[in-house]
Amino acid sequence: MATLPPSFLHIAEVDRGDRLVAPLFRRKFACEPPAYGHHMIAFHLRPDGSSKPAGYLNVWMRNGLGYVGGGCTDGQVIREMQDAERAALTDSGGVLLHLLGYCFRRFEPELDAFVGHCGNARAKEVDLRAGFRETKYDYLLVRPNADLPAARLEEIVEEAFAAGAF
Repeated sequence: MATLPPSFLHIAEVDRGDRLVAPLFRRKFACEPPAYGHHMIAFHLRPDGSSKPAGYLNVWMRNGLGYVGGGCTDGQVIREMQDAERAALTDSGGVLLHLLGYCFRRFEPELDAFVGHCGNARAKEVDLRAGFRETKYDYLLVRPNADLPAARLEEIVEEAFAAGAF
């Protein structure tokens, strides 16, 4: 999962990025985005020099775990891209895969594992491609950042399950 995003996609951690993606988040999840955690936004750098958020991802940390959630993309922004950009984005794995890659590169040194709560089949496909694994719990995924003893991995899964949907 070492692929860097295409040059027209800029990913950045944005302080209170929830404010920039609130309309997108409401459309996707029918609620407000989290005001806490780290907000990562994939901006489409448009030929006219402007940019638009094309995707969003949130991660918050506790007890050596990175809770990844809120991953979503803006289909309208993607449809507005030039044909060659859309093709390059598809060939490179898509907006969500690039957001996950950024998240992993940015926070992996600080964490034992990332955990995700995913109920969307398409997003789950991307999550698995990014390195997440399924767990014994529906919707709960885990991505250890190193070889962990089975007992620690079980602790991680149980702690993330106890956190509920995130």
